[in-house]
Amino acid sequence: GADGWVAGLVCAFPAETLAVYKLAKAGKIAEATEIYRWFMPLLELDIHPKLVQYIKFAEAKAGIGSETVRKPRLILEGEERKRIESIIDTGLKNRPTLPVFHSL
Repeated sequence: GADGWVAGLVCAFPAETLAVYKLAKAGKIAEATEIYRWFMPLLELDIHPKLVQYIKFAEAKAGIGSETVRKPRLILEGEERKRIESIIDTGLKNRPTLPVFHSL
């Protein structure tokens, strides 16, 4: 197994990312899996050619950072923006209450 985890969405959801990692490392698989299942639709934003725009948009929606991207990338527009915004908004609306994990 891996000894770490790299995820672009950690920038938008740092506490949830750390919770999944620490809970899993502590053997609390059921608790980690519950958060991971919530996280999965958001993590899928990280496997698309526009992952930078998607992650930056998620950061902005989560109140951490800005969706500004450097050229040649452009911010999301139209139907694509609405689709990605729906995924992010659903994640934010259903954001889990995290168990105590910092001391694990």
